[in-house]
Amino acid sequence: ASRAAGRRTAGFAGTGAGSARPAHARPAHAGPRATAPGGTGIQSIIAPDGRVQVTGTTAYPASADVYVTYTRPNGSTGWCTGWLYAANAVATAGHCAHSGGSGGAWNTNFTVHPGRDGGSSPFGSCGVSNTFSVTGWTQNANAEYDYAGFKLNCSVGDTTGWYGMSWTTASLDGTAVGSSGYPQDKPAGTQWSTTSSISASHPRQLAHHLDTVGGQDGSVVRAAGCSTFCGIAVHAYGHGDHNRGTRITEAVFANYQNWRL
Repeated sequence: ASRAAGRRTAGFAGTGAGSARPAHARPAHAGPRATAPGGTGIQSIIAPDGRVQVTGTTAYPASADVYVTYTRPNGSTGWCTGWLYAANAVATAGHCAHSGGSGGAWNTNFTVHPGRDGGSSPFGSCGVSNTFSVTGWTQNANAEYDYAGFKLNCSVGDTTGWYGMSWTTASLDGTAVGSSGYPQDKPAGTQWSTTSSISASHPRQLAHHLDTVGGQDGSVVRAAGCSTFCGIAVHAYGHGDHNRGTRITEAVFANYQNWRL
């Protein structure tokens, strides 16, 4: 049998708390909540609900989980979750950036709030200078390609830290995983964390039992490793008795590394 291939980048725990706002980050203000979360599928609570509120969002890794607000083409506002994987780069779901398919359109006015905690953005906020996805999502709306990336106009990750990223051709079944995000059924802008395991490894998706609802789309599926934590998938969909994330494959990994340059 051939050996499994793979590669990873190292994570970074950051240099400190949000009291020292990074250069180029905008001061935070408690603006209105986005009207509705981003999302195209039904997210699932795999009973019992194991989500726990994160109250120390200035500590890594919560500081590397980001609340993303944006404007849809119809003018309404929405939000998703994302995660820093470099000082100035965020991974998220494709449908948080583009509605999907050749008849779809890009969202605009993205603002990234690392470690958002209710009405507080302890690290300020950053704008997005470039938005990326792949034709599998933007032209074909194929759920297996539902991922996107943001290049930020600041290097907030130097302060907040970031996740490593890992791909492997090996099965990840049974791998212990965690995730944190910003769900629609909890107080506005609060971060919630959950843990579980990978239940099935598909070529371009990982099935998991992390509890998620709308608003948590784009959140990291993280595992141990990468010096801190490895992002191994981008959460995107619910399937009733399990949820799914877009798997970090060799091609996805390569795109994300190129998008941060």
